[in-house]
Amino acid sequence: MGQDQEQLAKGEDTAPPVGVLHRKAHTGRAVHQARAMTLAKALRLTLAKVADDLFDMAMAVIGLRRETHSADNLDQVFPADALLLLMEGPQRQRGGVVVDQALVGALLQQQTMGKVLPAAEGDGRTMTETDAAMCAPFVDALIHRAASLPETEADRQLISGYTFGARTETPRLLLMALTAQNYEIIEITVDIDGGTRQGTLTLCLPHSEAVTDPGSRDEAEEDGASAAKPTPKKLTETVLGLRVDLNIALTRVRMPLRRLGALKVGDQIDLGRCAFDQARVLTMGGKALGLGTLGRVNGMRALRITQTGQGQTHTEPDGDARAAVGLSPAAEMPDMPGADYDAAGPPDMAEGLSDLPDLPDLPDLPDLPDLQDLPDLPDMSDLPGFEDIPAEQEAG
Repeated sequence: MGQDQEQLAKGEDTAPPVGVLHRKAHTGRAVHQARAMTLAKALRLTLAKVADDLFDMAMAVIGLRRETHSADNLDQVFPADALLLLMEGPQRQRGGVVVDQALVGALLQQQTMGKVLPAAEGDGRTMTETDAAMCAPFVDALIHRAASLPETEADRQLISGYTFGARTETPRLLLMALTAQNYEIIEITVDIDGGTRQGTLTLCLPHSEAVTDPGSRDEAEEDGASAAKPTPKKLTETVLGLRVDLNIALTRVRMPLRRLGALKVGDQIDLGRCAFDQARVLTMGGKALGLGTLGRVNGMRALRITQTGQGQTHTEPDGDARAAVGLSPAAEMPDMPGADYDAAGPPDMAEGLSDLPDLPDLPDLPDLPDLQDLPDLPDMSDLPGFEDIPAEQEAG
């Protein structure tokens, strides 16, 4: 028993205290973090170099904050008075960049006057396409240079491949273009020209759902279980793919409301002359959009737009015109016959007239009575001037 206590006492004397191991591990981790290139450090270093290289401008990052937001909580990220930029990324992903008015003004002043002036109260104004064009090179260079610096693969994939796409006028339009589930919000506070101004640059980048653990990704590739993820559509493809219902009118008929209310099944309405080359394109509310020629293409009813509501004539239907009449924008519409046909419509349209129901036969007209014999005309040779008529004319 005494021997066991002696060995235990020796073991306690040789074992280092827990506090010493904790301090050593903490010190090693701190040294590694100080040397590691994080995304925050990459943005700090890159922003100052980009401003100096592009515009000979002094900038420094004085604050950086990262947060993860879901797509439903991005309302406060995009203020209406800032410059809102839509960024196009890899695999058709989209992100957003917010440049506040102080930073926009500083970039414009440095590029136009060569110096930055202190921000004055009441300098707020509406952002324009010119502001976006002058700030976009700074944002593109910042993202491009910082993308390859982070040490972790997740940070590199988060920021890689994004370039300026378009300026959005309102936060609502920018939110409609962002389709990912989660976004990384990186808010960078910038000191400009040694304290002359302070601005804010905010990056809103989607989390790539394709980034997984390397081991699980390798196993999925070996098993052949990895499936191609469908890429999201661009904003222009989404807008052009929207369905629009329109009406095509061949003629217009006016009738009293009393007669319209008295119509019943089987009544016939005289439509008058239907001009197939003057078909009107109407919205569901009855507003006229233009004129077109109704015909047939590849066995299907088709409408060729010939005139828009502004009076502009088109010789070939473009993508918008094909979408307006319900045809696929990618479908090729062959040339329809010209306007040198008769009132019955285009030649192709004559085939479609056979689909119309046959009209009922009209009843035979009753026999008309014979006309009565007319009496002979009296002798008018005694009238004055009658004898001067030539014989041939009198005989005729």
